[in-house]
Amino acid sequence: MPLRTVQVDVDDAIFQAALNRATREGKAIGQVIGEFLNQYAQGAAAGAPTSYTVQRGDTLGRIAQKVYGNAHQYPLIQQANNLANPSNIWVGQVLVIPPLDSTPAPKPVTAVPTTSPITTVPVVTPEPTRITPPQPPIQWVGSPNFNQRRSPTDITAIVIHSTANNRLQGVIDWFNNPNAQVSAHYSIGKDGKIVQHVRDTDRAWHAGQSVWKGRNSVNDYSVGIELVNLNDGQDPYPEAQHQANVALCAHLCYIHDIKVDDIMGHLDIALPPGRKSDPRGYDLNRLRREVAAALGES
Repeated sequence: MPLRTVQVDVDDAIFQAALNRATREGKAIGQVIGEFLNQYAQGAAAGAPTSYTVQRGDTLGRIAQKVYGNAHQYPLIQQANNLANPSNIWVGQVLVIPPLDSTPAPKPVTAVPTTSPITTVPVVTPEPTRITPPQPPIQWVGSPNFNQRRSPTDITAIVIHSTANNRLQGVIDWFNNPNAQVSAHYSIGKDGKIVQHVRDTDRAWHAGQSVWKGRNSVNDYSVGIELVNLNDGQDPYPEAQHQANVALCAHLCYIHDIKVDDIMGHLDIALPPGRKSDPRGYDLNRLRREVAAALGES
């Protein structure tokens, strides 16, 4: 069969899915996108259902955008897979993708005794859309203490630490010392100043021996944030520092599609349990509530 070269514009979700598959299978990204198009064309021409394997960060709306070019068609996928809750999908799940021109079968309606006819109109609840939060001011200061992640796109959690000192410059100096063998991605001073030591896509050394939701080596898939604080339970976290942390966490959750309940403290992940206590005295529940509000999820 002769092949033709064309230019195709794809959105970020399709590009990321193609990049992940290309990395896994050792293929060129153009080849993977071509396979996506060929798969879709064959399914559409046959008028028969195809399948789709759920990737990290997918929602039914994003999948509908990929396969149909229209996120509002996600109820077709929901009904074809008998999903009571459109948000209840998981990575690796194989979904049936019906042809776009298929008409969902009407659901049975329970008759209600009445003296006049009732017209039942199905109500579809749209998936929640996150608000785009502004990126807070961030100063790059760098650190030599990092290495590469196994996958630069595998960023699914945020770990909050306390520095156990009271000066932001002291943190910067320590993280820039190669002998320290420790770093975080960001630090926030008591005045709310945010500095960045390591790129998000690289692996900072902040979590040590750790586990979160059954997955070990939290450094591999998290972003670390240090709050300047003595971590004695008495040293306060000023409001300017807290609000800067809310803004930074909301920005990171948005750009990396991190769930708000995957923001945790170092004490929550350290192994063995009890090895770490930071951020002692910091209200992580308040942080999660306010990040959710900044994303429009509350």
